[in-house]
Amino acid sequence: MQSGKREARKVMVVAEANRESVIALQYTLSHSVLEQDELILLYVENPSSWRNTFSTFLRRPSIGSSSSSSMVPSDGCGGGGGDVDFLEEMKNACKATLPKLRVRVERVEMDGSYKDKAGLILFQSQQLGIDVIVIGQRRSLSTAILG
Repeated sequence: MQSGKREARKVMVVAEANRESVIALQYTLSHSVLEQDELILLYVENPSSWRNTFSTFLRRPSIGSSSSSSMVPSDGCGGGGGDVDFLEEMKNACKATLPKLRVRVERVEMDGSYKDKAGLILFQSQQLGIDVIVIGQRRSLSTAILG
């Protein structure tokens, strides 16, 4: 690092259709990546989730209609906008902030091999050779202040 340049890193942001995930992405773009790095947006799908079933049901009638341009749906859970919309919006935000940054989306499905989402995220990070993982987290105000 004496020459001022460092090797390109692979940075993973766990992407979900919620405010915390967007904040994690914004933090990553402003503090964790440089243009020579690669950013991977990882979306973990849960096929048995009632939200996925419900959002598919809600999405069907609105195939021809245009989606909103906000990065996160107003309800925060991705109910009407669909998974593709928020992932594309996140990718577009990355390109707008750092145009030369390589950004790709990885979708993985919870298939029962892992007990929880964390195990699958760690497995994917090892498979992809990730250097940094960024995950948004919900915290109450009292927890944020008191630790």
